[in-house]
Amino acid sequence: MSRSPFLALFIFAAVAAMFASCGGSQALNDYNLGIDALERGDTTAALTHFDAAAKQSPNDPDIRIDYGVALLGAGHPGRAVAELEKATSLAPDNAVAHLDLAEAYKAAKDYTSARKEYQQTLRLSPNLIQALSGLGEMHLQQGEYDEAISLLLQAARVNPDYAPTQFHLGWAYLGARRPNDAAPCFQHGLTLDQRSGYGRRGLAETYLARGLVRDAFAEFQKALSVDSTDVDAMVGAGTCQNKLGMPGAAESVLRRALAQKPDQAAAHRELGAALGARAQYPEAVAHYRTAIQLDPDDVDAYLGLGGVLEKAGQLPDAEDALKAGLEHAPRDARLHYRLGLVYIDMNDRDRARTFLETALDECGDDRSLRATVQSALDSVK
Repeated sequence: MSRSPFLALFIFAAVAAMFASCGGSQALNDYNLGIDALERGDTTAALTHFDAAAKQSPNDPDIRIDYGVALLGAGHPGRAVAELEKATSLAPDNAVAHLDLAEAYKAAKDYTSARKEYQQTLRLSPNLIQALSGLGEMHLQQGEYDEAISLLLQAARVNPDYAPTQFHLGWAYLGARRPNDAAPCFQHGLTLDQRSGYGRRGLAETYLARGLVRDAFAEFQKALSVDSTDVDAMVGAGTCQNKLGMPGAAESVLRRALAQKPDQAAAHRELGAALGARAQYPEAVAHYRTAIQLDPDDVDAYLGLGGVLEKAGQLPDAEDALKAGLEHAPRDARLHYRLGLVYIDMNDRDRARTFLETALDECGDDRSLRATVQSALDSVK
């Protein structure tokens, strides 16, 4: 979920800090230069000027707030926490200071402290949209989708036209496997912020979840037209190309993604799929194993690895890979089905029948998978 989370906070804090009493003309000058640099997007210059202003006026909370926000935007959450803790000690009733401190704690993955600061922000300003939305996003990051949805719906009632809330709510619905509810959130958010890669990728994921692969691919391409370095959008585009039977094109975009982010587990998994489709089995296996090493809970990686090993004729290894996947998802019908096929290849009809029958029991409402499993099961009866 990469995005630019602090732009609104930059503006919010900058507006609040226009009223700072900087305690000296040079401090005021450095402070104003820092604000100008932030507005230009020159974070390095902003940090230099805010640091100088803070040294000259160490007890001005507004300088500390903007310095902390600049540090946060520059990717220094630990230093941002230190500055914003100073700001809240100097101005304990300043809701903006507590909000920005909450964001810094969240970026540092100190969720307990972040939660306390969000709650303090909301005690001071109960309907502050950035606090409601930020707290909801934190629940989203922790996989607490129901809690996230509840908070983000509250935020949307306060201000339905705050794009970050709509995007976070969409992702929370996706996490809760409610893509039909997610889609309107992303669509509305994109009317407010058309150039949001975070929103575009979210809408693309809703299409993927609904089987609308071409629509998903179009949205991932739109995200890449905004930011050609968006690794998550590259992986999404590659996933769609795999599903559309374009493994060569998928391989190209996924290798670009991994050149930028070698530890992106999903890119390794999808590259494994692209290579497997082109019968490049040894390299495909290597990428699937890397994906599993990076993300041991990725069931699709176990499934893909088992499938590639089966095609390569390495049936015992395929069996081991699929059984490892079942340790993480014991009720995944696809894993049981694939194991059934492996046992058919091993001419072990009894075990094949057992796994295929379990797969049939676990298919749920997936009619297509159910028909596929039933066909395989009929072949061993």
